[in-house]
Amino acid sequence: MLATPGPQPIGKDWQHEVKWDGMRVLADITDSGLRLVSRTGRDVTVSFPELVVVTDGVKDALIDGEVIALRDGVPSFAALADRMHVGDERRARELAQVQPVTMMAFDLLRLYGVDLTQRPLSERRNSLERLSLPEPTWRSSPAYDDGPALLAATLDQGLEGVVAKRRQSIYQPGRRSPDWIKTAHKLHQVCVVGGWRPETGSPELIGALLMGMPDGAGGLSFTGRVGSGISRAAGQDLKRLLGPLRRAASPFNAAIPRLDAVGAVWCEPSVVIEVRHHGWTTGNRLRFPVFRGVRPDIDPAEVRRES
Repeated sequence: MLATPGPQPIGKDWQHEVKWDGMRVLADITDSGLRLVSRTGRDVTVSFPELVVVTDGVKDALIDGEVIALRDGVPSFAALADRMHVGDERRARELAQVQPVTMMAFDLLRLYGVDLTQRPLSERRNSLERLSLPEPTWRSSPAYDDGPALLAATLDQGLEGVVAKRRQSIYQPGRRSPDWIKTAHKLHQVCVVGGWRPETGSPELIGALLMGMPDGAGGLSFTGRVGSGISRAAGQDLKRLLGPLRRAASPFNAAIPRLDAVGAVWCEPSVVIEVRHHGWTTGNRLRFPVFRGVRPDIDPAEVRRES
């Protein structure tokens, strides 16, 4: 279940939580152990070994939450980015010592074999908070009654924003629901990569990415070019990721400006990235986008323009 962007709702029918800057994960706990699954259905258990802990308090459950990594006491997507792609067990254990993560649990979808998705959020949260989660790697994300106060506090602390949730709402898997409303302090957008431009003077590196939105017909609508925020290391990683996806023709549904297209290498539109930006132009281009990282947890088909 996904949140809809919008102004923060007020009233006793809503509870308010911090909008964590991390990776959405479902934790499936059974007699066989714990399995972590991303939004795209990818098994990411190996990537986060510190979360695979045994607890006597939870034997069978399906928990929804956000994996976060802290930097200077604040959740940082950049800090988490180095952990998201790791598939080697030894490397994942090494990184867990250097940059540990925490699972912020905020919903309970199954408990002891019973499906809870049709029960109200207030009941699901009560059941979640009674679980003995293995701290400090697992925590229950706090819920608050005073939304405006939380919104002000998160702004003051440099956090992403707030998610308001209707207390009586059921859980609707995969749906972007108006029962969950996210209000962000910063403008972020996920986009699909349709091509790249080599770095000037270093053709082996990627210097800029050409971004788009799915147009519903198999192509992409151009949303701009991003080069800011792509470090040398990120450029090397992007080249390894995008290199095998090269194609002869542009995946965009219309010719893009020559200033952006010059020297472009086209690729299959299967990689999602996240950028920070300063709004949209009247031509539906992102203003001053800054690269934040690759989002392997988001399917290209899910990409939509955020309000």
